Amino acid sequence: MMGLITSMLAGLSRRVALWFSLGLALIAALAIMWRRGRAAGKAAYAIRRAEASIRGLTTSRDIRHEVETSDPDDLDRRLDRWMRD
Repeated sequence: MMGLITSMLAGLSRRVALWFSLGLALIAALAIMWRRGRAAGKAAYAIRRAEASIRGLTTSRDIRHEVETSDPDDLDRRLDRWMRD
Protein backbone atom coordinates (compact mmCIF):
# COMPACT_ATOMS: atom_id res chain seq x y z
CA MET A 1 0.00 0.00 0.00
CA MET A 2 2.77 2.43 0.94
CA GLY A 3 4.66 1.62 -2.26
CA LEU A 4 1.56 2.42 -4.33
CA ILE A 5 1.16 5.84 -2.67
CA THR A 6 4.87 6.59 -3.06
CA SER A 7 4.83 5.69 -6.75
CA MET A 8 1.69 7.85 -7.29
CA LEU A 9 3.34 10.81 -5.57
CA ALA A 10 6.52 10.32 -7.58
CA GLY A 11 4.49 10.25 -10.80
CA LEU A 12 2.52 13.28 -9.68
CA SER A 13 5.67 15.26 -9.00
CA ARG A 14 6.98 14.43 -12.47
CA ARG A 15 3.68 15.55 -13.99
CA VAL A 16 3.73 18.74 -11.96
CA ALA A 17 7.32 19.39 -13.05
CA LEU A 18 6.35 18.75 -16.69
CA TRP A 19 3.34 21.08 -16.56
CA PHE A 20 5.34 23.70 -14.70
CA SER A 21 8.13 23.60 -17.29
CA LEU A 22 5.61 23.75 -20.16
CA GLY A 23 3.88 26.71 -18.53
CA LEU A 24 7.19 28.44 -18.01
CA ALA A 25 8.16 27.85 -21.64
CA LEU A 26 4.80 29.28 -22.77
CA ILE A 27 5.24 32.38 -20.61
CA ALA A 28 8.77 32.87 -21.93
CA ALA A 29 7.58 32.52 -25.54
CA LEU A 30 4.79 35.05 -24.97
CA ALA A 31 7.22 37.50 -23.36
CA ILE A 32 9.62 37.20 -26.30
CA MET A 33 6.80 37.71 -28.83
CA TRP A 34 5.54 40.74 -26.91
CA ARG A 35 8.98 42.37 -26.80
CA ARG A 36 9.64 41.73 -30.49
CA GLY A 37 6.20 43.02 -31.42
CA ARG A 38 6.71 46.13 -29.36
CA ALA A 39 10.11 46.77 -30.94
CA ALA A 40 8.65 46.27 -34.41
CA GLY A 41 5.82 48.65 -33.58
CA LYS A 42 8.26 51.32 -32.39
CA ALA A 43 10.31 50.91 -35.55
CA ALA A 44 7.22 51.19 -37.77
CA TYR A 45 6.12 54.32 -35.90
CA ALA A 46 9.55 55.91 -36.32
CA ILE A 47 9.48 55.15 -40.05
CA ARG A 48 5.99 56.67 -40.43
CA ARG A 49 7.05 59.75 -38.49
CA ALA A 50 10.18 60.19 -40.63
CA GLU A 51 8.19 59.78 -43.85
CA ALA A 52 5.68 62.40 -42.68
CA SER A 53 8.52 64.78 -41.88
CA ILE A 54 10.02 64.23 -45.34
CA ARG A 55 6.63 64.88 -46.97
CA GLY A 56 6.28 68.10 -44.98
CA LEU A 57 9.75 69.29 -45.92
CA THR A 58 9.16 68.45 -49.59
CA THR A 59 5.84 70.28 -49.64
CA SER A 60 7.42 73.29 -47.94
CA ARG A 61 10.26 73.32 -50.46
CA ASP A 62 7.86 73.10 -53.40
CA ILE A 63 5.66 75.90 -52.09
CA ARG A 64 8.65 78.11 -51.33
CA HIS A 65 10.01 77.52 -54.83
CA GLU A 66 6.63 78.28 -56.36
CA VAL A 67 6.32 81.54 -54.41
CA GLU A 68 9.85 82.62 -55.29
CA THR A 69 9.38 81.97 -59.00
CA SER A 70 5.88 83.47 -59.35
CA ASP A 71 5.38 87.03 -60.55
CA PRO A 72 4.08 89.57 -58.01
CA ASP A 73 0.74 90.08 -59.78
CA ASP A 74 -0.02 86.37 -59.60
CA LEU A 75 0.94 86.31 -55.91
CA ASP A 76 -1.36 89.29 -55.18
CA ARG A 77 -4.23 87.62 -57.04
CA ARG A 78 -3.73 84.36 -55.17
CA LEU A 79 -3.45 86.16 -51.84
CA ASP A 80 -6.71 88.04 -52.50
CA ARG A 81 -8.45 84.79 -53.41
CA TRP A 82 -7.05 83.08 -50.30
CA MET A 83 -8.19 85.94 -48.05
CA ARG A 84 -11.72 85.77 -49.51
CA ASP A 85 -12.05 82.05 -48.89
